[in-house]
Amino acid sequence: MAEGHLLRSVRLLDPVSGTDAVMDISIEEGILDLQPAGSPLRSGLREIACDGLWAFPGLVDMHVHLRHPGDGSAETMESGLKAAVAGGITAVAAMPNTSPPVDSPEAVRDILRRAESLGLAEVLPVACVTRGRAGRELCDLEALSAAGAAAFSDDGSPVRDSDLLSEALSLANELGLTVIEHPENEALSAGGSVDCSVAGAAGARGIPEESEVSDVERCIGVLGRCAGRLHLTHLSSPDSVAAVVKARRSGLKVTCDVTPHHIALDSSAVLRLGPLAKMNPPLRRAESRERLVAAVGGGMVDAVASDHAPHPASKKLPPLASAAFVVTGLETMLPLALEILVNQAGMSPLSILGLLTSGPAAALGLPARSVSSGRPADLALFDPSFEWTPRKAGTFSLSSNSPFMDRKLHGRVKAVWRRRPVFIDGVFP
Repeated sequence: MAEGHLLRSVRLLDPVSGTDAVMDISIEEGILDLQPAGSPLRSGLREIACDGLWAFPGLVDMHVHLRHPGDGSAETMESGLKAAVAGGITAVAAMPNTSPPVDSPEAVRDILRRAESLGLAEVLPVACVTRGRAGRELCDLEALSAAGAAAFSDDGSPVRDSDLLSEALSLANELGLTVIEHPENEALSAGGSVDCSVAGAAGARGIPEESEVSDVERCIGVLGRCAGRLHLTHLSSPDSVAAVVKARRSGLKVTCDVTPHHIALDSSAVLRLGPLAKMNPPLRRAESRERLVAAVGGGMVDAVASDHAPHPASKKLPPLASAAFVVTGLETMLPLALEILVNQAGMSPLSILGLLTSGPAAALGLPARSVSSGRPADLALFDPSFEWTPRKAGTFSLSSNSPFMDRKLHGRVKAVWRRRPVFIDGVFP
C-alpha cells in the first residue's frame, strides 16, 4: 500500500515518553505525526478507526532462535520474522546456536543481508563468544562486532571457563556490546528434563533451581572482577533475580530477562502437556513461579523475551528424556505477558510494554524506540480485546511446539509499520 495512514483515536502507549493517551497518529511517507484526537483528515491518508485499539513502539525481542543458518525444517528466517512481526516485534536478536554456529564475520554478514532482503523485521545478530560454542577459545570479537554483531553469547550453553568469560566481558565492553549468558551449572543439570518438584511423577530426572542460581552467582562474581555488561537470560528462579538485583545495587552492569512461559506456567504443566512443556531451564514449582511474577511486578527484571525456539514435531515426542527442550513464542509473547502481569502482578500495560521495548533495548545498549512526531514509523497496532486460540494452521512459524496451543488468549496485533506497512490484518503486503 503506497498511501499513508491515519490512526484515528488510538490509545498511544509509549514507555519512553510515558505517554498513555488517546490521540490521532498519521503515517505519511514513513514519518509519524501525532495530533489531538479528532484532528482534520489530510488528503491522501487512509483512515483507520482505532476506538479501543492500542499503538506502541515495535517490540524488541532479545532472545530468538531463527534457525539460520540451518536446514530450514523447523524455521526459516522468513517464517520466523513473519511470526515476529505478527506478534508486534520489529527487532529480533537472533541467537547463534545454529548449524553451523554464528562464529565468523561472514556468518554475521549473511544474516544481515538475508534480513535486509526480506524487509520484515530488523535482525540483530548475536555472535558466539567462543569458536563453535565449544567453550575453549574466544572468537575474534572485534571482527564480529565490525561485521555487525549486536551482542555475544554461547546460548544453549554457559561459558563454563570463568577466565574466558572474564576476557569476553572485558573485550565486549571495549566494543560497547553485551555478553548474554545462559546460566546453568551442568554438573547439577546433567541428564535432567524437568524441575525436581515433578521429576518422580513425570518419570524423569530433575534439574534443581540451584543449577541456575549457582551459575548466576558465578557469572556475577566474574563480572565483579572485570569491566563489562552482562545479561542473564531466561531466568526461571526468583533467587536468580534477587542475585541480579543485589549485584546491580552494588554497581555492576548486569541485566536479566524472563520468558512468558516461565511466568505463565509452573512445573505441573509437564504432567498435563508432556514434552510440549519441556524447556531449559525447566518450569519451576508453583511457589517459585508466583515469586518470579512478583519480582517482575516489583521492577526487578529488565525485559521479557520469547526464547522462541522452533523444532519439528518429531523432536517433541515422548518420552521426556529424549524429547527436545524449548518452545515457540513469538506470536504469543505479548498477550501472555499482558494477561499474567496485569492480572497477577498488577502492572499497567505501559509498564509491561517497557519490558518489551525500552528494557531490552537498554540491555543491548541500543537507543530506545519511541512513537513521536518526526520519527520514522516503527509501531504496532493492537486489539487488546480480540480473542483467539493459537493453532498450527493460524500461525506463521513453521513449528508449533508450544504449550499455549489451544489456549484462549486475549489481544492480537492488527498491523505493523516500519516506515511502510509490513503487516495489515493478517496479511504481509
